[in-house]
Amino acid sequence: MEDSQFQSIDNLTERFQTLSERKKARLKVVEPLKAVPSWPASMRGTPNACLRSALFAGIQGNERIAYKKRTLLAAVDGIEVRYLGVQLNQSDLDVWMQIVHLSRQQLPGFSVTFSAYAMLSSLGKGTGKSQHEWLKESMARLGGAFVEITFNGRDTFGEKGFLRYHRDEMTQRYVVELTESMLHLFEDGYTYIEFEQRQKLRKQPLALWLHGFLSSHAAPYPLKITTIHRLSGSGAKTLRDFKYRLRKALEALIAIGNLESFEVTEDSVKIKKHPTPSQQRFLNGKPH
Repeated sequence: MEDSQFQSIDNLTERFQTLSERKKARLKVVEPLKAVPSWPASMRGTPNACLRSALFAGIQGNERIAYKKRTLLAAVDGIEVRYLGVQLNQSDLDVWMQIVHLSRQQLPGFSVTFSAYAMLSSLGKGTGKSQHEWLKESMARLGGAFVEITFNGRDTFGEKGFLRYHRDEMTQRYVVELTESMLHLFEDGYTYIEFEQRQKLRKQPLALWLHGFLSSHAAPYPLKITTIHRLSGSGAKTLRDFKYRLRKALEALIAIGNLESFEVTEDSVKIKKHPTPSQQRFLNGKPH
């Protein structure tokens, strides 16, 4: 009797293992990320999916909205971004980029540690109580959002949050681990962002978004104003208001030496960039 019971259990175990193996065989296994790409200290490496979409919108903090259901955001052809949570903006991108920068040359799964004071100082912000609270809010948004990104209708990366973290309330030190799915975005193309230039654009959200978007293109083609309005996630209610903001943002890019010239017509904008050999775009870890 006991032998038959053990035999029955063994048969069930074998059947379960067989079913499990069949199920695994039907799934596409995504190879683990072997390393975070590296870049010079003066740069910040950023996935193109973050620069060519409304995922990190070019808006002020008071213009944020909350996406209460999984929502398709604007993005260039070949990229689909779906999002659930409080809207992210360029300030949140600054925080995430800096954490990725601190983690470069480090395998996923290892944590990075920093103080709130050091993070705020590196971003050119004050270090008072309100700024510490701002950082807490940004970390909460980055940790709590659900992001799903699809490339060319084939591969989808989805994860709850860009990062996981622990904060010591006594010392205000953070221990942060970047989520692997979001780091996989680097494998589908990323761009060097000139950090010093970006610092000069603080509190100019549309200029910051344009700086990243244009950096991800070697030679920007003429763009429809409605396309920029959509991709940037702008909070401007009218096209007239947006065109005014757009001119101001482009003038700011000229002032920092990022652009040579621009021309705004009735429905489009033509942009000429200064040649920047140090600024590079990568696909699968190779310049392109």
